[in-house]
Amino acid sequence: MFALLFSITIEAKEIEEVVVVGAYVAEDIAEPTEDNILETIQPTKTFMLGGFNGIQLSGTDTKHTGVFKNGVPVNDPSSGWYDFGHDLSTGQKVTVITGANSVRFGSGSMAGVVLLEDNFGRSLFTQIAEDETKAMVEYDYFQIAYYKGTQGSVKSTNTENDWYENKTFKAGYDIFNIELIDYYYEYDTCYDSNFAVSDDCSVEGEKLNVSIDHDRFTLGYTNNKSTHNTGYDMESDRTYADITLVDMLGHELGISGQKETYGERERETYSAYYIWSNDNVSVGYRYEEDEHIVRLGLENDGLRFSVGNSYRLPNLYEQFGDSWVSANPDLLPEQGYGAEIGNDWVSLYYYEFSEGIDFDMNSYSYVNTGSYISKGIRFQNEISLDKGSLFVYSEFTDSDKLRVPDYRTKVSYKYLGFNVEYLGEFDKGADFDGREIDDVNTFNISFSWYPDFATEIKIEVEDLLDNKYEFIPDYNSGGRRLKLSFNTIL
Repeated sequence: MFALLFSITIEAKEIEEVVVVGAYVAEDIAEPTEDNILETIQPTKTFMLGGFNGIQLSGTDTKHTGVFKNGVPVNDPSSGWYDFGHDLSTGQKVTVITGANSVRFGSGSMAGVVLLEDNFGRSLFTQIAEDETKAMVEYDYFQIAYYKGTQGSVKSTNTENDWYENKTFKAGYDIFNIELIDYYYEYDTCYDSNFAVSDDCSVEGEKLNVSIDHDRFTLGYTNNKSTHNTGYDMESDRTYADITLVDMLGHELGISGQKETYGERERETYSAYYIWSNDNVSVGYRYEEDEHIVRLGLENDGLRFSVGNSYRLPNLYEQFGDSWVSANPDLLPEQGYGAEIGNDWVSLYYYEFSEGIDFDMNSYSYVNTGSYISKGIRFQNEISLDKGSLFVYSEFTDSDKLRVPDYRTKVSYKYLGFNVEYLGEFDKGADFDGREIDDVNTFNISFSWYPDFATEIKIEVEDLLDNKYEFIPDYNSGGRRLKLSFNTIL
């Protein structure tokens, strides 16, 4: 296989080819100095590495945002969402497409899609802080990254240090990519085989992503497995293929299929899609599981509009559970519709689902929860000033989903290597058990010095005011942290 990596050259699929008419598209690079790649995707505070980091575009459920790595879907078959908590930020190209008009990325990705593309250069990066080390080296076709750190105890109910360690290897050439993540983390409150409660909990896991992403076809395989010290094991995988049959004069016809496995359960799904588009109009149709998905995008003179419907099957874990979660094979799929209108810096959105799926603490199973609505307005713009630049992001969201803040914001100012930023999240409401979720108020400052054109030395103070809080009830986050990093081009 590795001989093929260096002997075959085929035209690779560029991100520009999957940008859709009428959608808001944001492109960025996941800087190695970021704590978590999710900070590049959604500009607000994230939970610590190793903890669950899911995205909620436009206030919808984390399972309604599709995530693709190098052309292959990576939402986990065991949960339906993608957990960014094991992704080190190492220079990936990040594209976020919001809006409801793309059928290319599946029937359930209505509120948006996140595209991650590995981007190898020639560089050496290292970062140190109290109880934290991160390093990365890359050279043309490969990348190796390492992280180990702790922010104290995961839970606020005890005081011991819980550590997270991540070793990531990536290699890629032209259309071929492979990623292997080996991780270990400690956490609190687990149950052994005798259902006894313990705070001595740990997980060892591996994630594998392999893809061949050509402009006419995409083939991929993902695997995620973990072993808990309590004896609980989990493994899921996906085999994926997408083939473009016709791509000419604005018309595209394709087929896709995947096989998902979770434990001893498996499921195969197949679909066909058609897209017609020009500079101002895009119409998409997808047929999947006897369902018809239709989406429309319009764009004219800076104004854009997208509308569409959505269909998501319950994932294997929701249907069949495990030794802790009861099965519910009669779960109905989630269905809904949505629309978004805006321009380059502001968007108004509305999403309504006729049926949702959520965890029920009483039955300890996933159940249908009926309809829910998410609506709001999002503003995002970077403004050039006479001295430096100002970035402003603000979003108001009215959502029936739990843990979605009514208001979130980021304001940052950059000038001559100096950067100051404020992150805030407010009015998240109550959690599952009725306890209120803390607001977030974080100030960060940093200064970068460039001794030559290829080298950056950066000093950063996270959470300058040392504002510790609970990300969700009983789970710690925040706290002042001094970091020093070194980055150079080889």
